[in-house]
Amino acid sequence: MKAIIKNNEPISLTQHRANKPSFYENLPKDDTRNSLLTEQGHICCYCMRRIPESRKAPGSKIEHFLCQDNHSQEELNYGNMLLACLGNEGSPKRLQTCDTKKRNQNLTHSPYNPPRNIEDLIKYKPNGEIYSTDQIFNTELEEVLNLNVKHLIDDRRVIYEEVQNRIRLEGKKQGSTALKKKFLKAEKTKLLNLNDGKHLPFCMVGVYVINKKLSKI
Repeated sequence: MKAIIKNNEPISLTQHRANKPSFYENLPKDDTRNSLLTEQGHICCYCMRRIPESRKAPGSKIEHFLCQDNHSQEELNYGNMLLACLGNEGSPKRLQTCDTKKRNQNLTHSPYNPPRNIEDLIKYKPNGEIYSTDQIFNTELEEVLNLNVKHLIDDRRVIYEEVQNRIRLEGKKQGSTALKKKFLKAEKTKLLNLNDGKHLPFCMVGVYVINKKLSKI
């Protein structure tokens, strides 16, 4: 999961909210969806999979962190909106993830929460599992979002191993500790930077691997 920095809300959302009556159901959503897609670097707010851009078959849904059914006053609050993948919508519940699995359930922490960086709460195992030392949040990652479904574990493991192997091989070529740190920080920057406006899917797995290595140097 990657921390999200919110941009200014789309003008169309501001204008829509000013109209009375204004409801989420009749909000023209394209501008809002595109704004969320841009600020998230084209990855899902929860699992970090790539969000496709097809207009004919949208590969995303606007997620309300505080669900609309229980928090109707927040349904037009841009700060409450995230963009999630479809989370295997239509599949058996055991395979559903992200907002599709979450539905009206609560989460303790949001990817957008300036006072508490979500990245500080998330860890990854070499086998690709995601977890948190915050036990309540760890349960939510497992049960509310289902982020340890097999295909996500497999995708994260690939990134974990690729980054681990690269820094192991390239690190041996660096002489001093200072050069090794410089190399690792450069690799971390690559993972955090946007490429054509997009983040690498599961980029924070690689960042986690590099941070672990940096902490040991």
